[in-house]
Amino acid sequence: MADPELLAAINQIKAIDNHAHPKRPLKEGESDPATDFADPFDSPFDVPVRLRLDNPEYNSAQQALYLSGEPQTTKASAEQLASAKKRAREEKGEQFPAWILDRLNIDVMFANRVAMGSGLKAPRFLWVPYGDAFLFPLDNTDAGAANPDYRAQFNGATRLLQAHLRDAGLSQLPDALAGYLSKVVDATIARQKSSGAVALKFTLAYMRTLDFGNPSEGEAARIYARFVKGGVPSPADYKTLQDFIFRHIAMKSGELDLPLHIHTGAGASGYFNQTGASPFLLEPLLNDPKLRRTKFVLVHGGSPFAQQTRMLLYKPNVYADFSAQTFLLSTRELSVVLRSWLEFVPEKVMFGTDAFEITPEVGWPEIAWLSNHSAREALGLALTGMMADGQITREQALELARSVLRENARKLYALP
Repeated sequence: MADPELLAAINQIKAIDNHAHPKRPLKEGESDPATDFADPFDSPFDVPVRLRLDNPEYNSAQQALYLSGEPQTTKASAEQLASAKKRAREEKGEQFPAWILDRLNIDVMFANRVAMGSGLKAPRFLWVPYGDAFLFPLDNTDAGAANPDYRAQFNGATRLLQAHLRDAGLSQLPDALAGYLSKVVDATIARQKSSGAVALKFTLAYMRTLDFGNPSEGEAARIYARFVKGGVPSPADYKTLQDFIFRHIAMKSGELDLPLHIHTGAGASGYFNQTGASPFLLEPLLNDPKLRRTKFVLVHGGSPFAQQTRMLLYKPNVYADFSAQTFLLSTRELSVVLRSWLEFVPEKVMFGTDAFEITPEVGWPEIAWLSNHSAREALGLALTGMMADGQITREQALELARSVLRENARKLYALP
């Protein structure tokens, strides 16, 4: 078990959550379409045990969040918890999301969303918009049909790109790639940064593999010009264009000091290509001398390829969070991952919850509680083991805990 004194200190650290999907406060029957850009997935998949609705940890989460001021000698009923949650939402109103962060001792949460909204205000919530739509400006019929699970992402990417065009004052795509990059891609990213974006997120592994070639601008421009007015590009041609656009965005992000978040590792769809989401596929990109100013964050730490992520952390421009591992793995298994990372390059390791909504009853606050609880306990276990083996002192353990939960993110994003 974790050293009690150390764990108590860890629980007092005000964390910075590198990756989450919070929803703005909603009224009865209201939806929040700006949370994600993709459609729901059609294919069923086997839900991991800790995300199933019968997980008793959700009861603990709701009691801690909504009934913490009342005696907890007995397990609260579902009706009591639902009533307490409804009461908290109504009483707190637009302050409800920030109130949840206070309950979890999370100082700042990075909100990966299409757009922000009421109740999700800086400095408590910082925006991380999606960048995927930029890479798919052509006819996506064949690309979306390659895997039934891809279609949901491509449908959303098409809608999001249309929104970017409208924001840029355009009714259609520019005729040439240079115009598309300057008037749509660069202009949109600049607007997002000026609107408070602190990073740009890519979920590309839900639509293609993470292996990026290094095509010339001439190759990409010819493909774009050939198909921008119609026609379906071959998979090889479309990949060439995507690879060039992504490298362009990576370079632009380095110039703007806007880190790139990349989904790595397992995905939440039935036929997700896990091999195609391996962090090692990114290595040629990470090594590119032209991209040395760009900071890459491996979101979810590449699980189940956590050891690949560990070996990439020595690169000066690579960071990782362990979001999602906080509910996909047991606390003890997560502690093993964390210890291996902390024994290698601890300055690059960051906390994240990947809080998202499963159902209205099990929403982002419950997942945030579960992730936050598991992360701090796993960190305590990892550091306790390192202390017991004489690798670090108690003072160094506390310093590492502060780094992982807060300081590494604060330095990366230059937060006050």
